[in-house]
Amino acid sequence: MSVHGVQHPAVSLAFGHGVDLPAQAARVRSAWVAGRQGRPPSLLVALLWVRECTNSVQMLEEWLDELFADYACTPEGWSEPQAARQVLAALNLKLFRERQGGARVPVLDAGLLLLHGDQAQLLQAGAIGLLRCRDAVLQCLPGREGQSLGGQAELALVQHNLCLSVGEALLLAPQPLLDVADRQGWRRACAEADDKSLEACLEPWLQAPGAAVLALPGRTDELPPPEPPGRWPAFADARPGAEVDGWTLLESCPYGPPGRMFRACGESGREALLWLAETAADEAFWQREWVLRRSPLRSLPQVLSARVARSHAFILFALPAPGMRSLEGWRTTRRTLSAERALALLVQLIAAVRALQRRGMQGLWLGPRQILVDERGQLLLLPEQAALLPGVAPQPLPADAVPLAPELRRGEHCDGRADQFAVAALLYWLIAGRWPAVARPGREVDSRYEPLAERVPEGWDGVLARALAPQPQGRYDALSELQRALEDCLRASRERSGAAAWAKGICAWLHRRWRG
Repeated sequence: MSVHGVQHPAVSLAFGHGVDLPAQAARVRSAWVAGRQGRPPSLLVALLWVRECTNSVQMLEEWLDELFADYACTPEGWSEPQAARQVLAALNLKLFRERQGGARVPVLDAGLLLLHGDQAQLLQAGAIGLLRCRDAVLQCLPGREGQSLGGQAELALVQHNLCLSVGEALLLAPQPLLDVADRQGWRRACAEADDKSLEACLEPWLQAPGAAVLALPGRTDELPPPEPPGRWPAFADARPGAEVDGWTLLESCPYGPPGRMFRACGESGREALLWLAETAADEAFWQREWVLRRSPLRSLPQVLSARVARSHAFILFALPAPGMRSLEGWRTTRRTLSAERALALLVQLIAAVRALQRRGMQGLWLGPRQILVDERGQLLLLPEQAALLPGVAPQPLPADAVPLAPELRRGEHCDGRADQFAVAALLYWLIAGRWPAVARPGREVDSRYEPLAERVPEGWDGVLARALAPQPQGRYDALSELQRALEDCLRASRERSGAAAWAKGICAWLHRRWRG
């Protein structure tokens, strides 16, 4: 049994864990976290309970490291409860990806308690419950079995908003512990509890396997002072062998922005793809990271948690599959590319772009160095520059970026049709080996579409000409319409080819019969 405490005029806290079983353990961690938009700090308490896990304590410590490191890097524009929800969602998605990949994922239940002033938020993912004693009256907010983290892509979460008052007590623990506890005995103990007896009140809950947290709200006028927003400068010494926030840069990658993407190794031996930002991290930087964190799609990278709060601007990704290289390098090894193979790549790219659009990221720069592909045709998009991101003003894009829709190059308002233009330009480049004139800098006005003719199925030139229209209103309304038009033309072309081959075969047979 191990008990720890937090003593502060605004809140008193005692927490600890009981006996660990061979494949089951629970741990608690608490920390003051910075408030948002000038508000005072909040006390964040996390309780994780894992079952069916052989190295349970080590995994719990790593997950708690990730939760608190991730919270420190959530966008400033989010509220405190929103940030807490999103870090839980990130852990849920990580476990879900592991399960989808065939790994045996343990049963992990989580409860987060966010205390700030006379307000608290309880976030329950699985069988973590809260017992509340207020004016000698008990209230239970039970956790639920079957909603453990990693069971599905979307986080199954129950959130309670609580108004706190001096003299009440909150107890957070695994639900089975709450079910068998002497609640009335605890209610009587709460009537006499104070800062000095807090740990003694908690100890009975730690005689069994599990963990528990006991909190006593205090004076709301004694909160810690607000802290200035965090700063994450760009890392200046980008070279193999350099160290950044506990990560050693091993080698520069032949894809992504030159000089800013490295294979790296952490202090624990974990390897990752480390993408250095060009400038100091701002709200747009964090919004972009969290857009990527929320997508389970295979054609988008998996963002990794740093486990230690970052002090520089960079993002960690899971390493791409072996054999992946930039689309730029992949295309140069091929003299020609069939329409079927080009479309197979495009379908994956469209799925990735649409996933980003649904989360508010639009007007992407889809450069071939930002797109990876392997010999089997599996695609991975590594997006960075985007004109539109959630919660921030429109972002400028490099004037010489290719491909880029004309309205983006002019700094005008854009929507999803700008991404449609970039996708169509990329398809044109894949087949022709050159960019369409309208996608190049300085060629947006009076650029005529140059047909690909016999290199593409009949009808594709018309589809591409429409998607590459200089004005957004001349394009398709959505990326899905562009994809459907390309697929319809390819299907019709195959049917015509099949009919022609059948007719040719019949003619040959008749000719042989006539000669015979």
